[in-house]
Parts: sequence; structure tokens; C-alpha cells
Amino acid sequence: MEEQAVDELVSFEEEHKVVRTNTSYYDLKWGKTANPAKNNTWNWAAFFLTSAWFAYRKMYKHFFILTLIEVIWFSLLCFVDIPEWSDAIVFGGASLITGLCANRWYYKHVKNVLARAEAQPEQRKEAYLQIKGGTHIGIAIGLSILALVITFGVGAGLSLLPTKTNIKDVVRYGDEAITLETYNDHPKWTYIKQEGRHHVVQFTGYDYTEKEHVRIVFNVYLDKQIYEWDKIYINGKKLNKKDAEDYEYWIEDSSAY
Repeated sequence: MEEQAVDELVSFEEEHKVVRTNTSYYDLKWGKTANPAKNNTWNWAAFFLTSAWFAYRKMYKHFFILTLIEVIWFSLLCFVDIPEWSDAIVFGGASLITGLCANRWYYKHVKNVLARAEAQPEQRKEAYLQIKGGTHIGIAIGLSILALVITFGVGAGLSLLPTKTNIKDVVRYGDEAITLETYNDHPKWTYIKQEGRHHVVQFTGYDYTEKEHVRIVFNVYLDKQIYEWDKIYINGKKLNKKDAEDYEYWIEDSSAY
């Protein structure tokens, strides 16, 4: 049988015991589909707040699954060269999926809470529904802060590991690197090797304005999170000390604006 949307407001009285706040909104959303446990309706709050919305609605399993995905993603950034624009795809995709599926997921969550409440002794049912149902802004804020601390804490800790990606990040996320990438087409950062306490990282690109192939060698000290310019090659020719210093100062001055 073909499912048809219901235009009039349908009341989900039993589900109100769990929803408790903004019940008319979910009456409207769930009432628009013949089977709210299988069909999706859009939720703007879930789209914008994502994991915080799950915590607010006490959907802790969903909250921690999404937080785990974020931790894994930030961890991957320390081991794999991933374009910066991919963040928009990952987090934008997570927001879209959450906004699209939130009402369906919440309906199933509400049904599960009601089923578990029925298994409770009669004198404990209301207390159980009060604890598991409704919303809690304090929990939402607290868990969101905790998730941020864990996510960025893990990312910061892993960023100290001597991976090729972390070593390149020391130099390529600096202001000078941004200037180099702006002035040169097809910019590329390559890890070369380790020499004693420092690592060698190379930048290559093509300056169409000057019609020059640019290659710059940097020494990176991961433990101190610093780097230094080593050698500069223009069209395959190594610049002398004075010309190299002038080029470096030019990039430094350009990076200040």
C-alpha cells in the first residue's frame, strides 16, 4: 500500500511521555508520514547542532557514535594528507544526514524508552520516563564541551607523533607556507628524510608571474614545532646566500599582510 502524508496534526499521546518538550513539533513531523519509524522528515535543529542535539534529547548512543567519528577523523589528519576542503564534506555530510534522519531516529528512541519503561515496576515507571525522556540543556552543554576536549586533545596529542604528515604540517600551515602556495601554482609539500634532530621537507611550485620553477628545502624540528629555511632553488639553480635571504625576506614580508 502506498504511504500517504497526513496533513492534519496527529497527536502521539503515548510518545509525549518521553518527548515532554515541544511535543506539537514532533506530532507534526511524525504525523506527516505513515510510518515515522521508517520515513524521514527534516529537522533544522539537528542539522545545525548535530551531536549537541543528540545530547539535548538524551540520545547518548547517537551522541557518542558521532563523537567517535569526529575523533577518528581528526586522528586521520595526523597520518594522511587530506585536503582541507574535505572537512566541509565530512562535517557537512554529517549535518545533512543528521538533519534528514533525526526525527526518525528520535521516534525509534522514544519507542525504545517506552518499551523499557514498561519493564519497570509500576512505582518506578514515571521516574524512569522522567530520567530518560525530555531534554536537558546542561547535559547537552557539558557533553559537547567534553567531546570538544577529547577530540582536540586526541588531535593535539597525535600531532606530536613523528609521522610524515605531522612533520610537513609544522611548516605548511604557517603564514609563509600560505604565501608560497598563493604565489605558486601546483604547490606540493614532500617529506624527504631525517637528518639528526631535524627532518627535511621540500616545497615545489611554479611561479607563473616570474616564469620560474621554485624548490625550497626546509629543516623541521618536530619536538619544538619550528622550522628553518635551508636551500632555495629557482629553475634548478641554487640561490647564493644573499639572494636566498632576499627571497626569504620577501616571502616573510608578504606574509605579514
